[in-house]
Amino acid sequence: MRISTNLYFSTLNQRLSEQQNEIATLQTQLASGKKAATASMDSEAAMAGLRMNSILQEQSDHKFSLQGADNRLRQEESLVGAMQKISDRIQELSITAASDTYSAEDRKMIASEVAQYKEQLLSYANSQDESGNYMFSGGASRTKPFVLNADGSVTYSGDQTAINFDIGGGEKIRVNSIGSSVIGNITRTNADDSTSQITAFDIIDDLVTALNGNNQTNISRAMTEAESLSSSLVKKQVELGISQNRISNRLDIIEEKTILYKDILSKTVDTDYTEAITKLSANMLALEAAQSTFAKVSQLSLFDYI
Repeated sequence: MRISTNLYFSTLNQRLSEQQNEIATLQTQLASGKKAATASMDSEAAMAGLRMNSILQEQSDHKFSLQGADNRLRQEESLVGAMQKISDRIQELSITAASDTYSAEDRKMIASEVAQYKEQLLSYANSQDESGNYMFSGGASRTKPFVLNADGSVTYSGDQTAINFDIGGGEKIRVNSIGSSVIGNITRTNADDSTSQITAFDIIDDLVTALNGNNQTNISRAMTEAESLSSSLVKKQVELGISQNRISNRLDIIEEKTILYKDILSKTVDTDYTEAITKLSANMLALEAAQSTFAKVSQLSLFDYI
């Protein structure tokens, strides 16, 4: 009988200890908000949490890179839009100056306004991003793309390198522009019907010369060339807009994945408060019952078991 009594007390005491440990664990979970306050409490959950946090960090890094690319494209689109406004204005002025109602002196006044746009256009073309990289120098991002020479001509000093950026899902977009293509490659038809490639700066310089020289033929030519330049710049803006949309779609996917991964992480490592409180209440009641039983049994004498 003594052996049975000792075994009973030992079993009951062990059960009390287990319930106390379970209660302590639940209280820790509720206090910390984590299922395992330390990795040793649940190594499997801890490892799963580390893996999920690593995935979330990768998503965050990718999102940061995409946002950087998007910001650059938006800045570039804004600059191209500003260039287009200049081109549109030059076309308007050339149309105005081509009118027979304007005198040679009137055209010289228009030439003064046209000449001012060269400096503005050069400033836009040599713009830099927040990191100091030139926007329109191709792959030579640290090289000033357009140089104003002593004779007033403008030379492109960038390169022809295209930089593609992996936005995910096997998709790539171009994130740099080649200045000689953005404001160059305008086809001019010469007097002998031959053609040549000119830039926006050539259009401005030649229009100023034509206006000051009262050359209506070349003034009319500038109208056509400015229209071609504007069309080219509009096309560039459309391309930039498409690239931004592709980035936006990829950012939406990342956001959806991030929400999903955070939910998985939460279910893996975060305390389910409803479940934990329910278990804690049940264990507290069970502990009270066990303690009551233990107290009653402890008060019994050996003769009560005979």
